[in-house]
Amino acid sequence: MIRKRFGTFFILLFFLAVLTGGIIYDDLSASDSEDPYAAIKLLNEAIHQVSEKYVDEIESDSLYMRALEGMLGSLDPYSQLLSPTEYNDLRIHTQGNYEGLGIRIDIVDQILTVIAPIEGTPAYRAGLQAGDKILAVDGASTKGWSEEKAVQQLRGPRGSTVTLLIGRSGLTEPFDTDVTRRPIKLSAVPYSFLMRDGIGYVRFTQFAERGRDELRDAIRKLERSGMRALVLDVRGNPGGLLDQAIEVSDLFLPKGVEIVATRGRAAESDRAYHARDNDDFSVHPMIVLINGSSASASEILAGALQDHDRALLVGESSWGKGLVQSLFSLDDGYFLKLTTARYYTPSGRSIQRAGEPGLPTTRTGEEIPSMFEGEGDTFPDSLVFHTDMGRTIYGGGGVMPDVVVRGDRLAEVSQQLIEDIAIQNAFFLFAVTYRSTHDAIPRDFKPNQALLDEFKAYLRQEQGIDFSDEAFLGELEYIRDSMQFTLISQYHGEGAARQAVLRADLALAKAVDLLTEADTLADLFRLADRERQASLDESETMTTASRKPAAITQP
Repeated sequence: MIRKRFGTFFILLFFLAVLTGGIIYDDLSASDSEDPYAAIKLLNEAIHQVSEKYVDEIESDSLYMRALEGMLGSLDPYSQLLSPTEYNDLRIHTQGNYEGLGIRIDIVDQILTVIAPIEGTPAYRAGLQAGDKILAVDGASTKGWSEEKAVQQLRGPRGSTVTLLIGRSGLTEPFDTDVTRRPIKLSAVPYSFLMRDGIGYVRFTQFAERGRDELRDAIRKLERSGMRALVLDVRGNPGGLLDQAIEVSDLFLPKGVEIVATRGRAAESDRAYHARDNDDFSVHPMIVLINGSSASASEILAGALQDHDRALLVGESSWGKGLVQSLFSLDDGYFLKLTTARYYTPSGRSIQRAGEPGLPTTRTGEEIPSMFEGEGDTFPDSLVFHTDMGRTIYGGGGVMPDVVVRGDRLAEVSQQLIEDIAIQNAFFLFAVTYRSTHDAIPRDFKPNQALLDEFKAYLRQEQGIDFSDEAFLGELEYIRDSMQFTLISQYHGEGAARQAVLRADLALAKAVDLLTEADTLADLFRLADRERQASLDESETMTTASRKPAAITQP
């Protein structure tokens, strides 16, 4: 019984929650509120009443579990009880290995859909394609399945076979295909390449167990190809293992310097982590790309490299996930993932965004003023920090880039494409249809006017979007770039698409421009200061202009 399994543990956790303010009972007297046993008694009485008299029958075991999950959920977004299955999923995420088919899936138009097969995996060898609809798994319809359920059903023991019923664009009837599960390795570096003027680019997507090794190998390969400067892209990287954050940072920092510190209530939570080896890649001018989805270990890496003047940060402010979780083993294969400390960069900045506990108010750091927006008036002294070289940086949650690059404001058509969930996948779905009638496209493919007109008709006829020709024309550059990126991704992978549509990636394009002009890190910092001052001057000019009295027209 769940009640027995978690009885002692639940009492201990409840005792902790009461003492730390995790649960408050307004109706308890002052003496009762200081007595955890009174709160436990109240909880048991409430569960008994709900179990006996609630309009629908609910097992008391379930109520205890709900109370436990509710208590943890009230602490912060990251503390939670992990079932054996959830713990296994966590291990897969951090290890980067599992046994399954090797496909990225999503629910598109309420249908389980293949976003992309991972090259070299059983799904790839079986011929599954992006856009394939998985209508049934081993004869069971996938209608109404969540992505989580689909993952559970598609994964399984090595060597076992699963039968998929596939619907494919261009075919009138679905077909069955058998796929044998094999070990799947998720790469932390899905692609890397050399751009103009000896500038290398590495996409780093997860801090898994072999993340450091994969990153080091990718950079070494670029060096052999003539790389003189590096762009490390951790946009969208949600983080991962703390030891991997340290080891990856260690590749770029000299031995002995601090990488990150943790501070918590318990004495053992207070600890500083330092670089252990001599830096492998200290000779290259370096830019790190971050955005509002760069979190946790990504923020540790970015913060350490910025604080020690090892890299220039370009993009948007990071997520601000600076809480440390520790795992505690419980009975029956359950684990408690509990927040025990906070992360601080070497300069002393807290990575955790203000407003905790709870989710950040934005993912792009907009509640923290941009460094280009009147910093002297908006940042209190407590949020002003300095790098090793004395450069001014700012705290307040997340890691703020040295050069801010935000996406362009979207107009009518593209705004609809992004915001309306029913047509969010319009480019992807159109590309799937296109691929069903075109066997191949070149790696430097560019959409012509006929294809753009076809897409415009598709938006109106298939997706039901009502817009004027003028609105479509006004967003033509965005639409052309998005179409080019999506189609090249379908045929040649995301790495090839990113190279082909470089100018559409504003942050990467800015990084390339800066590195083209800079021979050293010192050059990069001077260029960043120049851009910062230019932005401040422009802001001041606009502010002054707005203060001038309006001209009076005489009748």
